[in-house]
Amino acid sequence: MAPFPTPVTQVRVYPYIPDAPIIVPPVFTGGAGTYSVGTLTTNIFYNLDLTSGETENGGPHAGNKYYAVCKDASGKEFTTPWMTCLKAGPQPQFGRTTHLGHPVQQTGADSGSDAAVASPDIVYQIHLSDVAVNAYVPPTEPLLIPLIEGGKGIATFAGLLPGGSWSVSVAGGERVNPLHPGMTATISGINVATGKPFHIPAVFVTKEAGDPAVFVQLRHPRES
Repeated sequence: MAPFPTPVTQVRVYPYIPDAPIIVPPVFTGGAGTYSVGTLTTNIFYNLDLTSGETENGGPHAGNKYYAVCKDASGKEFTTPWMTCLKAGPQPQFGRTTHLGHPVQQTGADSGSDAAVASPDIVYQIHLSDVAVNAYVPPTEPLLIPLIEGGKGIATFAGLLPGGSWSVSVAGGERVNPLHPGMTATISGINVATGKPFHIPAVFVTKEAGDPAVFVQLRHPRES
C-alpha cells in the first residue's frame, strides 16, 4: 500500500525517551501538515511532514527521535510511533521504517509469535481535566486523603501492554493537603477527549511536588 498523506493539525512534537516514562516539554507546537503510513512487502513506512507551527525549547534536531500528538480531519487526537527527524527548522520532517516478518527467537508462552517484535514503540497521551490526586491508601482501608483537586493534567503511557508505564503531570488545582516528593498517590480525572471519568490504573510515586507536580508509576521489584 502506497503512503496516503492525510492532513493533521494541532500537532505537538515531543522528544522520544525509551524506557523512561517522563513528561518533557514539546519541541514543536501548533503544527499542521500531513501524516502518512504505507507498506511495501514486510516494511511499514511512517512519515510526518509539517508545513507550519512554532519551534519550542530548541526545536527538533535532525537525527534525533520524536513522537507527535496530532488531530486528524475529524478532530480525533492520536499519537504517532516514534520517528527520526529527517529535516529540522520551521517545516520539520520525520520518518521511520519498521520491518516485519523477522522475529527474534523466543521461548516460553510467546514462542512463535512476532506480535511484540512487529509492534512499534508507543507513547500514548490522555489529556485530563478536573484531576484529583489522593494519597495512596491500601484498598482495605476506608480512607480518602485528597492532595490535589481540580487540576489539569496529561497522563502518558509509554510502552506496550503488558510492561508499559504511566506517568502524569498535574498543573494548577487546589492543594488540599501537603504534597511531598516520594509520596504515593492515585490519580483520576475527566478524559478531555471523551468527557468521561478516567481512573488511571496504577499507583504513583511523587517525583516532583511543584507546579506542575510530576508522578511516575510505582514499580515493585518483581515488576522490574
